[in-house]
Amino acid sequence: MTKSTMHGTLTMALVVTMAPAALAKDDDDRLRKFRHRDHHGRCSPHTFFRVKRLSPRNFFVPRTRFIDGPGGSMTVSVTREHEVLAFLETERERTLQATSTRTPEDTSHFNVSEVVRALRRMGLPHLEERHMVFTGHEYTREITKGKYGNMWYRVFGYRVGWSAWRVLGTCRHVEVGTGIANVPSRVEGWRYWETKHPKFKNRLLSWK
Repeated sequence: MTKSTMHGTLTMALVVTMAPAALAKDDDDRLRKFRHRDHHGRCSPHTFFRVKRLSPRNFFVPRTRFIDGPGGSMTVSVTREHEVLAFLETERERTLQATSTRTPEDTSHFNVSEVVRALRRMGLPHLEERHMVFTGHEYTREITKGKYGNMWYRVFGYRVGWSAWRVLGTCRHVEVGTGIANVPSRVEGWRYWETKHPKFKNRLLSWK
């Protein structure tokens, strides 16, 4: 119970402490206008990112979903390694990207590496392009009498709405890309919950 509570607290802490740093863009914009100007009042062309929305997201690990009960206790563990990759959602499709090569399908013209690096600089240093889950992570939990216990191993992360802006030589700002990034962090652990009946994807399972 203590471990489960700790995970919930940690998830909230990541969002509450990191969100203001990532979303505080107004001051950065004002500083950027002067930082990149030369003595002629022109700007050095460059690209910067903004965060529009930031919300927590779970990356559930396949084959780590367990149901037991009614009542009793359940002990679970991760029995195989799994890699969780960050990915971008574009207007046309979701595209998994783990390299720095741009693809024609990515309508935002920015890849995962660029977006994750930008988010780290904006105050989310614990984000990763890829996170490896190793075997082990055994966990035991008592199940309430008459209830069914559910366990699922997950990697904590974020769903981030972002936009990319280009600063021209005239100091004008032009939006050059936008999208949603789903990015894992370095934090992982079990999720536990209880139900009256065994369910999977909101569908009842046989309890006999």
